[in-house]
Amino acid sequence: MLERRTRETADARIRVVLFNKVSPTNRLLANREILEERKMPQKQLFWLHITKSAGTTTRSLLQPHYVLVDRVKKPKTFIQAAPEEYNDILNNYRFFLGEYQFRRCQFAKKYLYPNAWDGIFSFAFSREPTDRCVSMFYFLFWKSLGRFGNIRRTLNQSITSKKLILNTSYAFDVFLDYAHQARVSDSIYKPLGNHFTAHTAPMWGDITDANGDIMLTRVFRLENLIAGINFAFEECGITEKIDDNHSELIRNRRKYVPNQHQQKKIEEIYSRDFDIYEKS
Repeated sequence: MLERRTRETADARIRVVLFNKVSPTNRLLANREILEERKMPQKQLFWLHITKSAGTTTRSLLQPHYVLVDRVKKPKTFIQAAPEEYNDILNNYRFFLGEYQFRRCQFAKKYLYPNAWDGIFSFAFSREPTDRCVSMFYFLFWKSLGRFGNIRRTLNQSITSKKLILNTSYAFDVFLDYAHQARVSDSIYKPLGNHFTAHTAPMWGDITDANGDIMLTRVFRLENLIAGINFAFEECGITEKIDDNHSELIRNRRKYVPNQHQQKKIEEIYSRDFDIYEKS
């Protein structure tokens, strides 16, 4: 039994690595070939990707039931796409939704699946907000680039922010100020561009309607990724099951522990995301 589980866990890692090496076009063609050979699920599956919440791993584990598109080199628009491609296009932060920016479930129900939304099994994964915020910080603002790279990074961030950044704690303060500015700005391009704004967005707006009610069928905690995917598969009539031992692929990568003042600011910016996480 132990040998089988070890082998299955290794297979999952290989699956993720191979997934990252295959071009989006080839992935899409492979998905279509596999889906033609298999019985389509009884209920449509819809996964809403929340940035900095294991997106690459989730995409790989959902294959071939989640159809992939080119999201980087030549991203498609909805008008060009087949309905099975809508989900991945919606999960691309590079695609703009106008007044529905950061209100993706509302957009999906109104424009993509107007007659089918209530019958779709829709789900997302909620990462513990402080952990997600620290992950944003290292991804967007404070990447580890080696000794000389870190010096250049610190100088560049100091020049951009017009603040003398001397340590990680103060860098995190500056980052949180930017995250707050992005939330109150009237433009997705301020203060640091759409890439920053999209990756620091709270998940609350994306999953709720105008009344603040959650529009998804289920929200799972990120640490329950495997159980959540298996539950979605079962609900959609998909017979595949991912072994629970693959959960070790999801790790808490927090490198920095916010101080009391910073924690309070995180809770102010992502207050409703904490509620979602606690209730998931």
